[in-house]
Amino acid sequence: MFLIIVGTGAMGKILRQCAEADETFDRIESVEPLEKNWPREKADLIIDFSHPKAIKDIYEYCRDRGGNIPVVIGTTGQTNEEEEIIKLLMKICPVDRKTNFSRGISALNELAAAAQRLLCGCDIGVEEIHHNKKIDAPSGTAKTICANLGLDDDEAVSLRLGTVFGQHKVYFALEDEVVEITHTAYSKKIFARGAIEAGKKMIRN
Repeated sequence: MFLIIVGTGAMGKILRQCAEADETFDRIESVEPLEKNWPREKADLIIDFSHPKAIKDIYEYCRDRGGNIPVVIGTTGQTNEEEEIIKLLMKICPVDRKTNFSRGISALNELAAAAQRLLCGCDIGVEEIHHNKKIDAPSGTAKTICANLGLDDDEAVSLRLGTVFGQHKVYFALEDEVVEITHTAYSKKIFARGAIEAGKKMIRN
């Protein structure tokens, strides 16, 4: 299988390390977004954790090769124009797009939904902490959590501190008691592994 990883930064390097340890892929190419260094051959899978602007190159690469290339998108912070390009991409390729590919966040969303049902009428708060280099706030994951709970994005509290990989917390407050659900990422590998597994599932299907 031929995998293209979009981005050669920190996340791109971690994705490559995890992919190289997976026997599914016999060819892996890393490309920089916004640069014309894409392979001529048609990939079996594309994984993008780079920059929102990369979606234009991804779409053009897939379109020029007839489409039907599974694409995993973990990048957040897209503009309205970039969202429209993603819609075009989804018309020609299978796309798995999530704000967070970790198993723990998937569980947090399910637990939070259950807590909301069980603690009907409680006050709900969402807080997220990320490293001080992260641009978008609140995080895409926090936005997803808010959407799942029927909250507005601006109700999420965002902190940018040091080198924190990512922490998301949901509070459920009743009179004289509070329930907290917390997910803490200790490595970016959890996102890379989740994205690779999502891509492999798309290839099998």
